[in-house]
Amino acid sequence: MIYSDDDIELSITAEQEETLQPITNTEPVDNEFFLRDGAVYFSGLYENGLLKEVAPKDFCCWHYWGKSSAACFLGGIRLRGADPASFRVLNYAYAMDKTAVYTTSGRVSDAELAAFQVLDNGQNDSGAPQGYAKDSRQVYFHNGDGKVKVIKGAEVSSFRSLGDTYFARDEKRIYAYGKQLPKAELTSWELLGHWYSRDARRVYYLNREIKGADRDSFVVCTPLDAAPLADHLARDKDHFYQNDEMIEETLWLERLHEMTQEP
Repeated sequence: MIYSDDDIELSITAEQEETLQPITNTEPVDNEFFLRDGAVYFSGLYENGLLKEVAPKDFCCWHYWGKSSAACFLGGIRLRGADPASFRVLNYAYAMDKTAVYTTSGRVSDAELAAFQVLDNGQNDSGAPQGYAKDSRQVYFHNGDGKVKVIKGAEVSSFRSLGDTYFARDEKRIYAYGKQLPKAELTSWELLGHWYSRDARRVYYLNREIKGADRDSFVVCTPLDAAPLADHLARDKDHFYQNDEMIEETLWLERLHEMTQEP
């Protein structure tokens, strides 16, 4: 889709845009808009918020992003200065109009709008907004907590997300949770799952090296159906790990047993 005005042209591919739909939901669902008594509400974490002066027939939305003909919304909050005519939702974490890029943590400062693109779906495995994006000058990481981070030193042209919103790479480096993975050897690095990875010499958990881990015997043991926010478990021939910490075998076995029990 191409949007043009006198100042700027925005090029947004089909893969980089989510369609805002007329609101039809009549039941409150966490972090969604819904209809009640002829008005639009947003179902927040602690209470339902009324969108004042918004008529249902003039409102469309996608999850927690929404707009009317007069205003744009992130949940129950109006995005000050946002332009409804050009407002587009790119994924769970990012939206934009002809003047700015928006996230669930505020605007992205100095983003180059004409070249801005998201690199994954913007939602991590726990359902929270998170993800990588870039323009022609900089790479960005948004984890839903605080301002969007500019990844300094990233090679923009070759930078790509690995799709899970945690890991990314360019031609020179590996990135985890928006930070360079220390000392990672690009040619031998592999993602093991549940935030663990390794290269020819080291084992990592997110963006931290697990000191003392045996690379060759290291195995991820977190069940595939573990809860999204559960601790992660792994082991090697000598040690047992909860996330990136060594723990005693008996405690580790208890944790594993808890994860594998039927709810």
